[in-house]
Amino acid sequence: MHFFRIAIVAAIFTAGAIDTCLAQSGYGSTFAGDVAIPLGSFSNSFKTGYGAHVDFYMQNEDYLRFSLLLGYTRWSIDNDKVNQQYASMGGTGTYQLDGGISTFPVLVGVTLLSPPAGFRFYGLVEVGVYLYSGKLNGQKTENGVVTQNIYESLSKSVGGANLGAGILMLMNKDLSLDICGRYHFVKTNTYYNYDLYGNPSAVSTNRYFTIALGVTWSYPPVESK
Repeated sequence: MHFFRIAIVAAIFTAGAIDTCLAQSGYGSTFAGDVAIPLGSFSNSFKTGYGAHVDFYMQNEDYLRFSLLLGYTRWSIDNDKVNQQYASMGGTGTYQLDGGISTFPVLVGVTLLSPPAGFRFYGLVEVGVYLYSGKLNGQKTENGVVTQNIYESLSKSVGGANLGAGILMLMNKDLSLDICGRYHFVKTNTYYNYDLYGNPSAVSTNRYFTIALGVTWSYPPVESK
């Protein structure tokens, strides 16, 4: 609950700042594809994920942007790693599972940019909510005999934040190639682990890393009246 309060306050502050500087701001948008690399215990059950995001921003001065990010990322279950985990715990039999989890981040952020040039470096921080959904189904077999049928699903929203850094490479006056890395801290990124008896449990992690490649369109500033 404490994290949610921080996210809400940050969202209100960002929205207020955008409204205050709207009359003197430029604006634009970014569309990018994402490669999402699970870290820590998250990587023990899931493969590298893929997705995309769109980012809408307002710019105050040449160096400061306020943004809203909407995205989608999906990770598939990794049967080899699940079975390696299970065997390392002394379990017998193997799992054959299908499915995965998806997240829909809704984040507000602040970006600081280097001075205007052909290449612009930037750093950012974003906070908000990650909406999770997922399904997992399959079977456990021992000696060729099915001993367990599995079906699990989840749907939840959790607080999260990320730190990022990137580079804008100017392609023309209003269009830039955008490359960015983000390190995500998610409060309860839930996935499935299995005990010696084959019972699934929710295990929390809070880290994954995304690499995004996209394009950013910048629009002319709004003139003050």
